[in-house]
Amino acid sequence: MSERIEAILKGLDDKAAIKQEVYQRTEAIFNQFRNNTREIEEKLVERLQKSSNLVEVVVNHISDFEFHLKFSGDTIVFIMHTNVFTFPPEHEVSQSKYVRYDQRRGHFGMIQVYNFLSDSIKYNRQADLGYLLARVFINSENHFYVDGHRQLGSLFKEVGRQKIDSKTIQRIIEQAVLFCLDFDLYVPPLDVMTEISINQKEYFNNPGGMPTGKRLGFVVESKR
Repeated sequence: MSERIEAILKGLDDKAAIKQEVYQRTEAIFNQFRNNTREIEEKLVERLQKSSNLVEVVVNHISDFEFHLKFSGDTIVFIMHTNVFTFPPEHEVSQSKYVRYDQRRGHFGMIQVYNFLSDSIKYNRQADLGYLLARVFINSENHFYVDGHRQLGSLFKEVGRQKIDSKTIQRIIEQAVLFCLDFDLYVPPLDVMTEISINQKEYFNNPGGMPTGKRLGFVVESKR
């Protein structure tokens, strides 16, 4: 067997090994996200039962790679990507001393956190938009990095110094919920809805027919 073939086999073995480690770590962290979310659900339901029965809080299992936290008109969707990623060479993660010391540390699994309107999921409105709140990246050593909005975009940037744990996961989930509560559905511009056709009117009578997003309102095309 040639040296090149040997080098290829070694490279494949090394790459497969690190990717499998990252995948397993990410899967374990994703399950911890699910468990922490259920704990938050229990605490909120317990408190809400004493003060109000108008707000529904529930965790829905969708698959091994997706679950939802529904609270009132919002739903946070947690999705684990099944692939393993690296950052571009110029990215701050790739440039960190932690990753430059050992390139295997630069392989990450990814958990995505989206905000959808609850009605978008309830009525299966296929054209509705969800908004990315955060991406959580985990490597084989449980070190992590978060891209996100507001505090989620600034709190967790020191990949070489931080390891993800239950307390950190709890904080990420709570920050995501707080962001959603402060991220309201906008009224669409008046001139967008000045005229509608009979066909568009029928859409209004069908909850699944009108594409809606928090920063879109109802989307109605004017056809003249």
